[in-house]
Amino acid sequence: MQEQTRIPHRSDLELLQQVANLLTTRVARALVDHELTVDQWRVLHTLALTGARTMSELAQGTQITGPTLSRVVDRLVERALVYRNVDAADRRRVVVHAGDRGRALCEELAPAIGGAERQGLAPLSSEEARTLRELLERIAST
Repeated sequence: MQEQTRIPHRSDLELLQQVANLLTTRVARALVDHELTVDQWRVLHTLALTGARTMSELAQGTQITGPTLSRVVDRLVERALVYRNVDAADRRRVVVHAGDRGRALCEELAPAIGGAERQGLAPLSSEEARTLRELLERIAST
């Protein structure tokens, strides 16, 4: 008889990372036909929802580090999905905003992204998914 290998108790960090990876993979699949990465989607979606942001505000809001964020914004600018301007009030800052094409693409993709996220949370009831979101928001706001 073959002995089963017992999986040691996984930490909260490991479980959260596993779920994040699952959701990220599903979202990436929904974006592939539009030649967008998950980070590009996160930036575009943030700008479409909140309006213009400085690079530091974007970094904080998306949790994407400075050098990576610069590359992400560069790619979005190349595709004319977002625009980057020097802040008139403080010329040391750069402000990024979604262009019309970027907002339209975001609107087009939002249902597919929402569907990918819901599919990833399919093992949960609607109430459980809502509770999970509330709990995650509480943790994230600390």
